Formats: sequence, C-alpha cells, structure tokens
Amino acid sequence: MKVVFNNNYTQLAIDLTRGNVQEFQAKGVDAEDVLRQEILKTIGVTEMTPRLYQKHKHDIFAIIEETIAPIINDRLEEQMGTFAEVRNVAWGDSIEFDVTNPELFEVAVITDGTSNLRRQRLDNGKIPVAVKTLGIKVYEEFYRFLAGRINWTQIIDKVVRSYEREVAVLVSKALYGAYNDINPLFKYTGTYDEEAIVDVCMNIEALYGSAMIVGTKSALRPLKPSYAGDSVKDQYNALGHVGTFNGFQTVALAQSFKAGTYDFNLSNKDLLILPATADKFVKIVTEGTAFIHEEQNRNGDQSVEHVYTQKIGVAVSYTNKYGIIRFS
Repeated sequence: MKVVFNNNYTQLAIDLTRGNVQEFQAKGVDAEDVLRQEILKTIGVTEMTPRLYQKHKHDIFAIIEETIAPIINDRLEEQMGTFAEVRNVAWGDSIEFDVTNPELFEVAVITDGTSNLRRQRLDNGKIPVAVKTLGIKVYEEFYRFLAGRINWTQIIDKVVRSYEREVAVLVSKALYGAYNDINPLFKYTGTYDEEAIVDVCMNIEALYGSAMIVGTKSALRPLKPSYAGDSVKDQYNALGHVGTFNGFQTVALAQSFKAGTYDFNLSNKDLLILPATADKFVKIVTEGTAFIHEEQNRNGDQSVEHVYTQKIGVAVSYTNKYGIIRFS
C-alpha cells in the first residue's frame, strides 16, 4: 500500500531516489529543482545562504528527518528482504515477532553502545527486538543541496549506503555470533566438492523441508554447479556468485572490518546451511524517524558535520540443528 504524505516533498524525494521522475522529464522540468524549491518554500525562504541556514537549520533537519526515514526503510527491505523482515514502529513502541518453528531460538543486538549478543530460549514463540542508536556523520551535505551545489540522490546515496552498511554489520555479526558456539549437525570440510555440499543441504532440507546457503560473497564464489549455462554465468557475473545452487537459494552477507583493523568480521571460508522457512530468520526494527543534529568539526576549519541517527534493532532466530561448509 502506497503511503500518502502530508507535504509536497517527501514522495518527490522518494521518487527521485528511485529514478521515477519521468513525468518531470517529459515536461523538461528538473525534479531536483522542484524538490529544492518545495523545501525552501516550506521553510519560508526563496534561497539558501549560510546565515539563513543557521536561522532555519532545525526546520531543515525536521524536513530531512521526515523525508529520509521512509527511504531508509524501503532500501533495507530491498537489500535484505530475501532473508529479513523489516518493520518500523513509533517512538517508544516495542514489537515482538511470532516464530512458528519450535526449533528456533533468539539472539539480539541490545542496548546503546554495545553489540553484545543475548541468547534467549523461545518458550512462547515470540522474538522481542531491542533497539540501539546508529549514527552517521555527513559533512555539510544538506546545506549544499539547498544551495544548489549537489543533488538529492548524492546525499541519499551517502546516508543510505552508510546506514545499510552498519545494519548489515549488525545482521552479520548477530547471525554468525549465534552459531559460533553451536556444533553443526551436518558438516563438510575440504576443497570444493559439489556432491558433498549438496549432501549437507539435502540433510537440512530433509529436516526442515527447505534449506538455504548463507555466507559472504567471497565464501559463495566457489559454488559453480557443473550444469551451469549462459544464464547462470550471467547471474554469476552480475552478483559475484550464483543466486541458486542446485535448487538451494544463496544469501550473501555484507563483509566488514573489525573496528580499528583491516581484519574481516566474517569468515570468507564458511557457509551456513540454514532452514529456508516462511519465517525470515532476521528481524530488523527501526524506531520512529531519524534525528539530525549539528556538530562542530574539530579540524579547526569551522566546518560543520551533520550527524544522522536512528534507533535500530536486529534479532536473529536460529536453530541448534544446522549445517556448515568449511572450505580449506
């Protein structure tokens, strides 16, 4: 269902991000300028100068907050919708997800300032999701857009991609953290062996009725079925891995570095073989809308950074019966 917004700029901002501006192009109108003018009109000015920006910055922040939040939620759904259920709740609200599989447990990223995992047995089949605050720093981009120096899609790409990366890190760390201390029921270790890998997948499928292969893009790359035709090769070139391997869906997780190092957070040698149940195994909750505030840059050049923050929660439902492929 399409959301109807009570202003003239939010839907336009979303359409710009998605490239749905054919109506403006057909009329020879620059949609970027239309969006810019709508925001300036809402603020009550006709142009943007540094002094006017300082006077109206809190109104500007409120507009950007209202506009970016639905774009963030849409992009999370697009990027992670194959394995994650994404919800947005009002400020102060909480949510519990129903999980129908009694084999599944819960693990969550909890409390502000930490990414420690909390394990909890699901006796009632419900997963609570606690939220924490994520912050993204953006250098003067909002002022520059209103002043006509950069376009809207450049701003959104920077903020959304940064936010997606942070959420992907939380998802990946929660997922692998859940399975690190559980011995797999089915396992194959060695060089690439199509039959051995399919055998592990079929064991999980026999147990749960379905199976999927989860790992980083590098870990998925060796999966090249012997029957691969041109369409499979094209998909491999587009994704960096096959999307389906012998009938089993593959799910690529974002790789990242450990804080302060160039060491990977996730193994590029391990593939998790998990049940592909109707209940998506990752739950993502965003709370309320974004909040933007201004910080003085400490470089001594009087420049200003905008800090974009939003509450986010990640939970992973996991099972103690799973498979693993470990390439040597």
